[in-house]
Amino acid sequence: MRPCAGALLISAVAATTTWAADEAATVRVALIDMSSAMPTGMTGYGMMGPGMMGQAPGSMSPGGSFGMMMGMMSIRADKPTVKAGTVTFDITNWSRSILHEMLIVPVDSPNAPLPYDYGRTQVPEEQIKVLGEAEDIQPSKSKTLEIRLPQGSYLLICNLPGHYSAGMVAPLTVTP
Repeated sequence: MRPCAGALLISAVAATTTWAADEAATVRVALIDMSSAMPTGMTGYGMMGPGMMGQAPGSMSPGGSFGMMMGMMSIRADKPTVKAGTVTFDITNWSRSILHEMLIVPVDSPNAPLPYDYGRTQVPEEQIKVLGEAEDIQPSKSKTLEIRLPQGSYLLICNLPGHYSAGMVAPLTVTP
């Protein structure tokens, strides 16, 4: 059996968050879900079954447990801050079974929630500004996205149905 790769990845990403903003403008991004940390052969045991990814941010699950979905999926960036200019995102989907994507969304405050369509279980992209997107990142695959970012606050999100509400959001600050 393989060691818990997801936990090791999270530890490695967390250890690198002290990098200075003036270093190379490359941000390594990990798209993580429960299958990322499961031993081989554990996927498909109902953990991502019907209704699991349909919860809205902060909503009550049918069983009544508040915020049950938060944290089951996540986006982790190795740098919380970069300098304005061209930024390269090296994005890896660490999932073993789930497709993910990454959108870059400018925000006034990284703590304010984005608009949310409860019926579609997604952020309505027609109500936000998307500056860049890496779509359809297959499990265990990577994509690179290069974009010029001005100073400001941003959110990195996965906007596939239910993924934002399951915790796939990370702040990014761009400094002068």
